[in-house]
Amino acid sequence: MRRNVFKKISAVVITTAVLFTTIFSLSSIAGSAVSFTPRLSAPDSSNKYYYNSNYNVFQKYGYGLPNCTAYAYGRAYEILGTEPKLSWNGAGQWYGYNQSGNYYKYGKTPKVGAIACWCYSGGGHVAVVEKIDNNGNMTLSNSEWGGRTFYLTYAKTTDSNPGGNSWWTFQGYIYLIDSADIKTDTTSSYKTGIYTTTSSYINLRSGAGLSYSTVGSVNSGVKLTVTQTSYVDGYNWGKTTYNNKTVWIALEYCKYTSALPQPTTAPKATVQPTTAAPTTQPTTAAPTTEPTTVPPTTEYQYPTDPEIIVGPISADIDLTHGIGKGDVDADGIITIKDTTLVQRYLANMVSLSDQQETWSDFDGNGRVSIDDVTGMQRYLVNN
Repeated sequence: MRRNVFKKISAVVITTAVLFTTIFSLSSIAGSAVSFTPRLSAPDSSNKYYYNSNYNVFQKYGYGLPNCTAYAYGRAYEILGTEPKLSWNGAGQWYGYNQSGNYYKYGKTPKVGAIACWCYSGGGHVAVVEKIDNNGNMTLSNSEWGGRTFYLTYAKTTDSNPGGNSWWTFQGYIYLIDSADIKTDTTSSYKTGIYTTTSSYINLRSGAGLSYSTVGSVNSGVKLTVTQTSYVDGYNWGKTTYNNKTVWIALEYCKYTSALPQPTTAPKATVQPTTAAPTTQPTTAAPTTEPTTVPPTTEYQYPTDPEIIVGPISADIDLTHGIGKGDVDADGIITIKDTTLVQRYLANMVSLSDQQETWSDFDGNGRVSIDDVTGMQRYLVNN
């Protein structure tokens, strides 16, 4: 999200950009089908479309990530494979710039690969539509000026303001590609192996697809053994076992860790054992000592499922980079991870240091409660 309008670069640069865009066709891209892969995680720092100034004009002129315009420009470049004909100015000007130049088709109906545009007094915001499922649920990827480098928002296709703040004015979508031109592959691009979850509250489903019921959820940092994959409803699904249940999980929210372990086969005995007749009768010796009973251990017993990783304990968290109230995990920003940590603390799932307890008291009433979680969630919605 941009809080301020992107500063003008220079008259020469802008004029060059306009002349460049007018050389090419003023209609949207057509022709061969586009192989579209949803982006549900932050681009790597080596990704040229986002971090190389020869490709990303916002990076070139000092307005790189985190920045909604730098992200959307790079994402458009990544989708198209060619330099996008988009505005080089603030997010609030993108929709009007495209309308006046008729560079891409535009409208109010969401489509995969489209750029969603908002404006407000002094600025605007742009995001990219990554997924639309069969139930009308939409996923958009974003970045924000001076804040998060990458984050996802969710909305219904019928929403008049799809995921934007209440004080934003939604302008419409810029269609980089036609949905009919998107090439879909029913074969999963993910392989079987060991995966580690990278997001909190990932749904576990009874089958591969959004039509299957949710049978639970899993937090970040859990290792799962995926024995089968399938591509359904725009997601790559992995079949795994969690808490002794066979479930499916969207692999876009997981990181591939390693291949499946190879099974070992014990060698067969080459010589048949022989039974020799005893030469002497066995004697029963009286026990020399009484059997001892090992006292039960008092150490913490981990869950029976070895794939579950117990949540963070305060001693494992470096608090030196914390910014204070609300930043419970001390990573320098307030996110959904902080609200999750407070919820787990209230449920006696983790312990917090005295400093973390102070930062968890979001409403400042001297105690940590579910009201603090609610307050943090409202803060995240409005910022």
